[in-house]
Amino acid sequence: MEHLVRGLAASTRQNALAYGYSLALTSTFGILATIDRPPTVGDVFLFATGAAITFTLATTVVTRGFRVHHEEEPPVVQILGASFSVVSITGSVGAAALVGWAAPHWVAWLVGAFVASGAYLVLAAVEIAVARVLRERRGLQLERIGGSG
Repeated sequence: MEHLVRGLAASTRQNALAYGYSLALTSTFGILATIDRPPTVGDVFLFATGAAITFTLATTVVTRGFRVHHEEEPPVVQILGASFSVVSITGSVGAAALVGWAAPHWVAWLVGAFVASGAYLVLAAVEIAVARVLRERRGLQLERIGGSG
């Protein structure tokens, strides 16, 4: 049983942000297909482009043109922040829904993915920042359970 718990802990810790992003963008695709229309092949490429551009821009800004490296937050902050992911997931889908209602066809697919991706990144960052504050105010630490082997 210990190994099962350790495996689950590793999986949730290491995959939380990527899993949340996958849920957010898959849901965004579904919401745009519902609000706008079933996508064309071109819409799918626009969607992928809009989502990818967000990461390019965010990485460029955060690293100040690829010149600055930021240290990761401690595991307890990452785990606590990930536990708030319903906010970043639903917030990004909601932002994309607004774009889908307001923008015409192909624009909705490009801008909706861009907005959803950007909203997810910002909201996930806020979740981590809140987790950091909670850790500092409450003195949260992780307790090690289980030995090696």
